[in-house]
Amino acid sequence: MALRRGAIVSLALLAVAGLMLGPARLGWSAASPIKIGEVGPLSPPGGYEDGKLMLDAAKMAVDEINSAGGVLGRPIQLIEADTRGKPEEGTAGAERLTAQEHVAAMFGEFHSGVFLAEMEVAHKTGTPIVAVDVWANKITAKGYPEVFRVAPCQAIIANRYGDWIAAAGFKNVLVMYEKTDGGEGHRDVLLANLQRHNVHYDVVGVDLNQTEFTAELQRLLAHNPPYDLFATAYSEAGLYPLVSQSKSIGFAPTPHTAMYNSGGPATTEAFWKNVAEAGLYIVTENPGLPKAKWNAKTKAFVAAFEGRFHSATTPQSMESYDAAYIVADAIKRAGSTDPKAIIHALETSKYSGTRGQYAFSTSHSPDWAYHQYVDAPLYLLQYDKVGQKPEDAPVIWPRNLATVPYTYKKPMQ
Repeated sequence: MALRRGAIVSLALLAVAGLMLGPARLGWSAASPIKIGEVGPLSPPGGYEDGKLMLDAAKMAVDEINSAGGVLGRPIQLIEADTRGKPEEGTAGAERLTAQEHVAAMFGEFHSGVFLAEMEVAHKTGTPIVAVDVWANKITAKGYPEVFRVAPCQAIIANRYGDWIAAAGFKNVLVMYEKTDGGEGHRDVLLANLQRHNVHYDVVGVDLNQTEFTAELQRLLAHNPPYDLFATAYSEAGLYPLVSQSKSIGFAPTPHTAMYNSGGPATTEAFWKNVAEAGLYIVTENPGLPKAKWNAKTKAFVAAFEGRFHSATTPQSMESYDAAYIVADAIKRAGSTDPKAIIHALETSKYSGTRGQYAFSTSHSPDWAYHQYVDAPLYLLQYDKVGQKPEDAPVIWPRNLATVPYTYKKPMQ
């Protein structure tokens, strides 16, 4: 019997994705679904804009998988939990997914502090969980067998910044971090790196939901000697007023003081909507492959996502899309939904996704390496046009991925 046109299109898309997970079906009436949980912020005060993009990407992956026959002859059912950026909501969501929905595995999140709460539920129940866009070192450093991470951790990210700071020749750095597990992890690794490079620094901690920085920035602007780099680790929408206020008082980014932000907001569409010209020349990280290094799966995902959701992709959406496939692939190779079998399958993953070849370390040295995707791609970019997409911005670090001859471009007067 000929397949329907829609099924043919879906199979073609999945052939590009490279994962055929079972015999194609035209109906699922006799097969109970395999439930997989997706956790993340879908409403305030969490990073709901990123959370929505991550959920959309996960839905697209699951639709592709089901169009190709599902897993073990069964459809995948994606069940989301809105964690709102709050640890207590993360706990409640993970408990609902495990105790009531009986999911075979979970993946997702956007906030390190929330994931740390969710993974305690996963550890208690023995449910495998894949961390998508959370960077706190302690997530994998705890050594829980159930926990895996596809995103880079703070040790990888902050060291990338520290090496860049030294290479670019900055001498006097102000470090502002959010008082969260993610922000504190970035601070600790970065400061150790700056000490190794003999770079002077001062440190300021701010609350996660702070939105007024003008008075504090005025004081910092008057510091003598002046700072030549304003290094910020801020993962929330509070970054937008921080950037706008910093620029409006003439602190950074200026010809005298550079600025970077680590945490994610600077790579979203909302960034330019909120900061406009103030975001020009800011440096930020992109946890993915530079556009020049995109593989066939990356290109296919970007085209399909933008066509379906009429929205630009983000590194986080790519991570979420790949995570859904990695979980499905592990269940297929496990041959069952037994959690221990899935965990073992995840440990032996060799999945080629939109962000390269995934594999999880089983080493405990250093402690954060356990079940970490240690080769997670990561590069630093610097915007040189207002409204620029991250994938179109100049890559300045590391040098083997750089698309411009400079390590930092000073703003014009």
